[in-house]
Amino acid sequence: MDWKILFLMLAALGSMPVSLLAAPTTFEPVIGSALLCNDQIDPVYFKDYLTRFYKNPYKTEGEAYWFKPDPAQKLYDLELTDIYVSTESSRYAFLGVIFKEKLDVARKKMLEIRGVSYLPFSGDAVLRSAQGSFLIEYDNTKTKLYCVKHRI
Repeated sequence: MDWKILFLMLAALGSMPVSLLAAPTTFEPVIGSALLCNDQIDPVYFKDYLTRFYKNPYKTEGEAYWFKPDPAQKLYDLELTDIYVSTESSRYAFLGVIFKEKLDVARKKMLEIRGVSYLPFSGDAVLRSAQGSFLIEYDNTKTKLYCVKHRI
């Protein structure tokens, strides 16, 4: 291969926005651990982390910054459609994702892959883990997974 072509290809790759590359290898341990309420929720940290890899939020709604993950990006073998984190002014600190799959599929995958059991908390559409994360039906066809904590 001609070195000039290789150099031009590497230069072009280096100038591409990060969001066009694969999700960071730290995504599951960093985001996943916080979603399961196994770690602290620091909205400033998570907003910076998500902005670094997915550009600026595409909207701010419901006291949250919303980010679009890479197409077909998965977490726990479930396809992500959105990632959100609380704004600095929210009285709660939270981090969440929306899975493309329905609640029953997401619940089964979370038990199989992570060993996390979600039990009814408020009806059949709101489930909670022993660690405190929530898995809820969203928009009749999707599922939200989130961890929320009161700010002190």
